[in-house]
Amino acid sequence: MAGVVVYEPDDEADVAGLPWAVTFEASAGEEWDSFVCGPYQRDEAVALAESVVAEGRGVTAVVEPLLPAAGVLDVLATIDELRVEDPA
Repeated sequence: MAGVVVYEPDDEADVAGLPWAVTFEASAGEEWDSFVCGPYQRDEAVALAESVVAEGRGVTAVVEPLLPAAGVLDVLATIDELRVEDPA
């Protein structure tokens, strides 16, 4: 199934100033490696994703903010926060 998926943060998330990326993935029975493009401003990323998907070539685009993780400790802290939010 082709389409555009846009990350919509909850009210507590502060992503206003973050850069955004678009991940293009195969859909509709196609097989190819996904890839990431960016950084963009949010509106620019959404417009790019919508334009590519509108071409109708079995592509799914995921638009989401890039987290400013500067090192290993930042990444591990983010993982810990996510684990606390969703203790599955």
